[in-house]
Amino acid sequence: MEQVAVVIPLYQSTLNPQEEISLRQCLHVLGSHPILFVAPESLNLSFLNSFGITPKVIRFKAEYFKSTKTYNKLLTSELFYQAFSNFEYILIYQLDAYVFADNLLEWCSKGYDYIGAPKLRKLHLSNRTSCRAVLFNGGLSLRRVKPLLRYIKIYRFFFKEWLANEDAMFSFAQKRVIPFRFLLKLPHWRVALSFAFEQNPEISYKILGTLPFGCHAWERYNPTFWEQFIPKPKALSDQYLT
Repeated sequence: MEQVAVVIPLYQSTLNPQEEISLRQCLHVLGSHPILFVAPESLNLSFLNSFGITPKVIRFKAEYFKSTKTYNKLLTSELFYQAFSNFEYILIYQLDAYVFADNLLEWCSKGYDYIGAPKLRKLHLSNRTSCRAVLFNGGLSLRRVKPLLRYIKIYRFFFKEWLANEDAMFSFAQKRVIPFRFLLKLPHWRVALSFAFEQNPEISYKILGTLPFGCHAWERYNPTFWEQFIPKPKALSDQYLT
């Protein structure tokens, strides 16, 4: 069994400039790890040849990529995690993520079953609550395959399906799943902050005092803050030519 694979979901045959930045940075920083693309059965991925790679692709039915709702259905299904049974961990890397350094194996060694950027609230910033009330975002998230697969099987025994965002299921951010907390090992929100930022990156940076492993949705949450760390499209292209 291999330790970890980087898993990149794709749903269309072109990338916008920000997605291209995200993909190039992933290949540059995490290229020593197996990189797998998840895509609809019929999607043409020949455009990936321009990135100098021969992509390894895992295909699922196109219906799973039609909307956020159907994507959530895929990522809370046994089918999805069974496809990665040869790996202990998978890093979900949506193309609005960005990584700063390759310490992926270090994060695997910590033994968490699920970790993503914490959604911070005033209670967290005042240190008056623990990880129990935190949503860990799934857009850039490290997942331990076997525990999540077991958790989904047990959840399905009691309930038919999960109707909210998939990351809320694994973060125990809704009342329905709180009784299942003992099934997964989750980090404290301060530990998760070292893994990734999403909302409030400037405040997160002040708390942490350094950059995390990566970030998610940098173009959505305070892009001005990220300009000092993430190059613009032309600058990034020049970076890889030097």
